[in-house]
Amino acid sequence: MTRSLVLQTAFLTLASITAFAANAVVCRWALDHQLIDPVSFTSLRLGSGAASLFLVMTWFHWRKKSNQAASLNSATETVSHGSWRAAIILFLYAITFSYGYVAISTATGALLLAAVVQLTMIGYAVKNGDKLHTAEWIGVGLALLGLLYLVYPKLTTPSWWGLVMVVASAYTWALYTLNGRKSLNPLSDTAFNFYRTLPMITLASTLSLLFTEQVFITEKGFLLAIISGGVTTGLGYILWYTALPRISSSLASASQLLVPLLAAFGAAWMISEPITLRFLIAATLMLGGLALVLHGRNQHRKAALKTPA
Repeated sequence: MTRSLVLQTAFLTLASITAFAANAVVCRWALDHQLIDPVSFTSLRLGSGAASLFLVMTWFHWRKKSNQAASLNSATETVSHGSWRAAIILFLYAITFSYGYVAISTATGALLLAAVVQLTMIGYAVKNGDKLHTAEWIGVGLALLGLLYLVYPKLTTPSWWGLVMVVASAYTWALYTLNGRKSLNPLSDTAFNFYRTLPMITLASTLSLLFTEQVFITEKGFLLAIISGGVTTGLGYILWYTALPRISSSLASASQLLVPLLAAFGAAWMISEPITLRFLIAATLMLGGLALVLHGRNQHRKAALKTPA
């Protein structure tokens, strides 16, 4: 790649992970301060995310049609339309994400999300025949030790429910990511998956109105939910999928490990959440362990490529 393309890719990657970290801060801000209920937040987030993704997809399609007309090129690219299975997984991720952040701090939630996603994907790889070497097993052990150290106090407090919700959210996001690996056009698939969640959020909102008394939306809560969906989620995906084809899979995974750290510092700055010593120790163990796994897998992949067939 040229120097300008490298700089552009670095900017897109940093901007996307910053957007993902900001999403955690915005979600916690809205829900912890009781500015909006979790179902309404999820509905507005997915709805505004669908709107922003489709606006961008429409613009991309218009530009492509204009370029084809100018070059007299009649070839058309098949548009991916996602699937109902992926949309259901996406909805489950979003709703558990919202309920989790009612009780779990931004830093803890983001760290749990990153760690459980990576560990789930590592487990999936092992299940499908990939072998972990010594350094990678050490890394997994460190990550699990850090995870246990982080969550143990919450197992005996009322915040265990938030813990369960965040872990469920992370697991469903890992499933969505694994499903997306098969996609030839992930941005298009994601846009249509968001669109397919609209009936689900309509049903969830209706059931919430009928059977619970916890439905409330303030003006600030409404605005934060729209920002979460249309900007930090929708824009974050657009930036991420633009950068993804230009970076290696190991760098893509490693860059995601920065999200909980950025979220922690963002929450400390914007909503005055303290960064505790327990969080720092757990983050060092978990992120350090996962980084060791990623480094080990990358080294073994390079060695395999150098080995003559």
